[in-house]
Amino acid sequence: MERLRSVLPFLSLACTLTFVGCDGDTSSAMRTPELEDSEFRQGMTYEKQREPRKALESFLKVIDARKGASESHLEAGRMYLDLQDPLPAIYHFNQYLRLKPNSEQSPIVRQMVKTAEKMFTQQLPGRPLEPSAGGSVDQSAQIRKLQNENTKLMLEVSELSRGVRNPEPKNDPRTPGVAAIPDKGTPAVPGVAPANGRKAPAFTTYVIVAGDTLSKISSKAYGTPTRANDIYNANRDKISSPASLKPGTTLTIPQ
Repeated sequence: MERLRSVLPFLSLACTLTFVGCDGDTSSAMRTPELEDSEFRQGMTYEKQREPRKALESFLKVIDARKGASESHLEAGRMYLDLQDPLPAIYHFNQYLRLKPNSEQSPIVRQMVKTAEKMFTQQLPGRPLEPSAGGSVDQSAQIRKLQNENTKLMLEVSELSRGVRNPEPKNDPRTPGVAAIPDKGTPAVPGVAPANGRKAPAFTTYVIVAGDTLSKISSKAYGTPTRANDIYNANRDKISSPASLKPGTTLTIPQ
């Protein structure tokens, strides 16, 4: 009996160690409430000092060390929002709502999620997304719209870089310098060149505009500046020299 009494203190100590654990630091940290965690308190201090990056680092350490660190998720989301980084802010706010869906702060946190979503949409390329008539933003539709617009712009830039241009309208009375007189020459036959071996002009007459030269008029009429001399010879009665072109003069464009 005396021997059993001498062993009891050791059994009691062994049971205590079994429940507490051998790693004093780890067990102590897990037993400490989150709000009293040294890293969490350091993060709150940095937050008051308006150092969001340092505060965020402390809150993330708490999240890594603890399971269900709801308050640290909330504060990390707030710091990401202050740093204009909405996507991780949304993640941490949602983690808080998952852990504490019915807390008193949940309505406020849900509003903060909406704020972060709005910030994200405003950071997309192009103009900020506008609310619809119902006051909400259909983000997926707006993102698709922006992607389509971006694709269209990229195609236009690609065409411009290759030198593709819209063809100039022919015989349009609204086009300065081009008379609205149809070309009554011999219609072109695919694969057959004109009898004289030259390209038929796009129009039969042309009204000179400021800045014109015979080479420019030739390019407009035939697609090449090499017919400038032909135009001059056909209009010697209207122009005294190739350099004396007066705006408003109507020239005859030879076949």
